[in-house]
This record gives sequence, structure tokens and C-alpha cells, in this order.
Amino acid sequence: MAERSAGRPRDPEADNAILSAAFELFLERGLDGTSIEQVARRAGVTRATVYRRFATKEDLLFNVIELPREVAALDPERMLVAPPEETIKGWAALMSTPTSVQLLRRIVGASADNFELMKRYWELFIAPRRAALKKLLRPGFPPGTDLDIVLDMVGGALFYHSLTNPEQSTAAELETYLKSLLRHAGYHP
Repeated sequence: MAERSAGRPRDPEADNAILSAAFELFLERGLDGTSIEQVARRAGVTRATVYRRFATKEDLLFNVIELPREVAALDPERMLVAPPEETIKGWAALMSTPTSVQLLRRIVGASADNFELMKRYWELFIAPRRAALKKLLRPGFPPGTDLDIVLDMVGGALFYHSLTNPEQSTAAELETYLKSLLRHAGYHP
């Protein structure tokens, strides 16, 4: 018996338009200030088209988080096979882009009223990358080093630096900063 197709194939142009519109609106208005209707209107599609792809606004947000091209360098599987230097460059590149920092600010701000959002961000984005970082960096730390604490310290310092600094740091500046943080935490590649 032949299998039935699932319907018309999805239109990649519509997918891109939806994600781009959502990205712009989340940056401009935040999660609470953005509606599916606004995303559909800006993307030039119907609300039904958006909902066929994304069940909720939060689902759309988590797809938008993966949009910046700098995130590709931070794919957990890629991180496990890349040299640590590439991952450090990837984090610096991501955190040096104004749109990535603004989106992170929006997520952190929205999580004050919606902790489930932060929990999901942790599960989908942070936890897999954190697990890969632990495996990647383990050889550069003395035995017995608690890498969870190290990653909290380094990640916290990087987020604080990027989110509160009035001047946007360049990728090169953040790379130097990250290397210094790791070195001060006891890392020797």
C-alpha cells in the first residue's frame, strides 16, 4: 500500500518570511508585545500559515533564537568535534551582535513574568550547549574542577558584560574577555 503524502510541501519562502518578521517584532516589541497576527501581517502570510508551522508564540521564539548565523558555530554536535578555540570564537561572535544581545535581553525580561519561558530556553538552547562545553573544556582543567561552577562563573560574567555594558563589544574584544575568564578559572588548553 502506498503512503499518503502529508499535503502540500511547506514553502521555504513563507518559512523565512515568518521567522524574519518574528525576529524583527520580538526585537522591537518583546514577546508580550508581539502577536501572531502581527507576525503574519509583516510576513505577508495568513495567521493559519503561521500556526501550521508554530503552535505557539513561544515555539516561534525558540525557532527565532536559532536564526543568527553565529549560532551555527554553537551547535552542540559541532562543538564536540571542533577545537575549543572555534567555540570560543563562536560565543564571542554571537554575543557581539546587537540583535543577539537585544533578543537575549527580551528573553530575560519576559522570563520575569513567564518563568516557563526561561525554563524552556534553558532546556532547548543552554543545556545542550553547556553539556557540550563541559566535554570540550574538561581536558583543560585540573582533575576535580567542578565545571558546572566554572560555566556558571564564565557564562554569568559573559552575559553580565554583554547585557549591561553600554558599549557593544566587538567579537575580538569578547574573545579576549572569554579567554581571560577561562584562564582565571584555571583553564589551560
